[in-house]
Amino acid sequence: MKPQLPPEIEAILPDEILRLISRFVPHLKKEKKSPSLPCSVSPNMERDLRRIQNMSLRGKNNMFLKDLDDFVL
Repeated sequence: MKPQLPPEIEAILPDEILRLISRFVPHLKKEKKSPSLPCSVSPNMERDLRRIQNMSLRGKNNMFLKDLDDFVL
């Protein structure tokens, strides 16, 4: 999306000039959204989740929680 000229200036100038001006006007930059957790999550919870995800569980394989149905991370 490009920024628009004020309506009073658009009313004065012909359409050809407005198109010429708009060619040289850069698009507005989009704000980047962080790929982290939703905003409703507290910073402490986000930090704790990252710490748990990065923990190495020595002596455990990937299936050690297979039978634990209520385990949700």
